[in-house]
Amino acid sequence: MIQSLLILATALQVVAVAYGTVLLGRRRGAAGAWLFLLGAMLSMLAWRIFVMTGAAPPPSFNALIAIWGSTCMLVAMLLFAREVERRERAEAERDDLLASERAARTEAERAARLKDDFLATLSHELRTPLTAILGWCSILRLNRVAAADLPRAVETIERNARAQVRLVDELLDATRIQAGTLHLDRAPLCLDVPVRAALDGVGPAIDAKELRLDFRLDGEVPIVHGDTGRLQQIASNLVMNAIKFTPPGGRITVRLATRGDRAELVVSDTGEGLAPAFVPHLFTRFRQADGTVGRRHGGLGLGLSIVQSLARLHGGEVSASSGGPGQGATFTVTLPLADVRAPATANPLDGRIGDVPSVAGGLGGMRVLVVDDEPDVRTVVSTLLRQAGAQVLALESGEAIQDSLERLRPHVLLIDIGMPGEDGYSLIRRIRQLPASLGGSVPAVSLTAHARNEDRARAMASGFQEHLPKPVDVPLLITTVRRLAAMAPAA
Repeated sequence: MIQSLLILATALQVVAVAYGTVLLGRRRGAAGAWLFLLGAMLSMLAWRIFVMTGAAPPPSFNALIAIWGSTCMLVAMLLFAREVERRERAEAERDDLLASERAARTEAERAARLKDDFLATLSHELRTPLTAILGWCSILRLNRVAAADLPRAVETIERNARAQVRLVDELLDATRIQAGTLHLDRAPLCLDVPVRAALDGVGPAIDAKELRLDFRLDGEVPIVHGDTGRLQQIASNLVMNAIKFTPPGGRITVRLATRGDRAELVVSDTGEGLAPAFVPHLFTRFRQADGTVGRRHGGLGLGLSIVQSLARLHGGEVSASSGGPGQGATFTVTLPLADVRAPATANPLDGRIGDVPSVAGGLGGMRVLVVDDEPDVRTVVSTLLRQAGAQVLALESGEAIQDSLERLRPHVLLIDIGMPGEDGYSLIRRIRQLPASLGGSVPAVSLTAHARNEDRARAMASGFQEHLPKPVDVPLLITTVRRLAAMAPAA
């Protein structure tokens, strides 16, 4: 009987320790610890059996029981400690996970609020100019405009339509910048060229607020390696920002200079100034100093963000400073100089910047073929060209293009890109396959709402000579048609 109990205790002890070791290998520490503890208890049970029977166990057995039991007990204690540590670590990880989830939820809620605020602002910025445009259109339709008010009506419609174009352009530029798809067409240029073009473009806004705009060139004209259109956009955005925040009668100063190996464009104003707390967020997208419903100034909060991104794409930087609210603001753009030298412009422009001169001359004697599927666009472009003296044939598709080329013998083609069926790219490629005697070499302009740099590159590669984005700029359209007509082959 005693021998059977000893065998049973020993067998259970071996099984417990063996299974505990297996569980330990499977990282089930708690179960393993309990089995090792059971092994220690069975060792004590075996020793107690000897004692209860009055038999004197051999000394070697006592030593073995003591060592084995102590080892099992020690392993069990270590495993219990390890299990406690594991559970504490698991709880800490769970707490960290919950905290990160709460943070992610808070960030998602904040992003949702920002999106809602942005959509509300966008709706406001879109609807406000549309109200003026549609309002004056309704008045004009009813023939209730006095002769003295007609110029004001036209000017209001044009100004608000251009505001819409600027808004769309800013949204597209911000999207391209964020996606990393905004490309620059860089070349050495005099920095005063895009700056002067920007200043010419803001003339009407300067006049509307009765501001004074001064331009100064300190020393030689800086030569930079840049994209003319994007550098003009930098200058234009900074000056328009100054116009927005400068009260009537104020002054805006634009200065060009060279500082060491950097070109410097400085735009300063006598406007509202900057609160120190807002300066770190000045170039953040969609951030505005006053984002409330009752704000005094419109806009999406993209202009300065675009300036910073364009400056950095040119290897430069932009910074802002102000003495505080009511003390005006100064924006400084620095750009690396190009490795070329050029003399300063002969007659630097100082003082007041005038309005943009209108394009003179007409299109008398020129024949233009217009292809556009949108009837409103087709009508207005045709009307503009006819009023400039051109003979115009307008088509809604390219199906009859070959017969029209033979009949009109045009000097210039104006072709829309996004047309159903055969698009403008396919149409111009088909035209270029014709012999020159049938109109295959007539200069062509892509007149389209696809205004990306890659759209322009694709148009030029397809066979167009120029790419003009919609909405059409009338002086630029007339100038482009005149220039290309001079390149047309003799009829």
